[in-house]
Amino acid sequence: MELEVVRHLARSALRNLEAHRRRIDDLNVYPVPDGDTGTNLTLTMRGIVDELERSTAATTEQLAADLQRAATMEAKGNSGVILSTIVRGMTRVLGEQETVDGEILARALRAGSTSAYQAVKVPVAATERSPPTQRGTTSSAARARSELATSVSARLNTP
Repeated sequence: MELEVVRHLARSALRNLEAHRRRIDDLNVYPVPDGDTGTNLTLTMRGIVDELERSTAATTEQLAADLQRAATMEAKGNSGVILSTIVRGMTRVLGEQETVDGEILARALRAGSTSAYQAVKVPVAATERSPPTQRGTTSSAARARSELATSVSARLNTP
C-alpha cells in the first residue's frame, strides 16, 4: 500500500459521496432512519481524506494505522462509525501487504464487512455493511478490481 495511492482512492470516494450525499440521505437507512446517512458518511470520509493529507507514513503498517485511526477519530453518526469498522477490518488485511491485487482487495472487503457485522449487535442485511461482502465474494468483481488496481497503480506510477 502506498500513501499516494490510498490518498487518491480516498479522494475519489469522497468525491463520489459528495456527488450522491443527498440521494443517500433520502434513502433514510439503518441503523437509524434519520435522513443524514449520506451527510455523515461524507463528513467521515472528508475527515479521513484530511488526515491522510497530513500523513507522513513511510511503511504499509504505519499507513494502515493512520487510516484506521483517521476513520475512528473522524467517524460522524452511526453510519460513520459503521464505516470506520469497515475500514478497521480492511486495514487489518491491507496493513500486512506491500502490494494489493484483486484477491487481496477482495479479502480486505470481506474483512471489512465481517468487522462491521461483528460491531452491530443485531445485523440487518441490505444496509451499508452489505456492499463490502457482496463485492468481496464475487469473483468477476474481484477480477475487475484487479484490473482496476493494476490500471490505477500503473497510472500513478507513470511519470
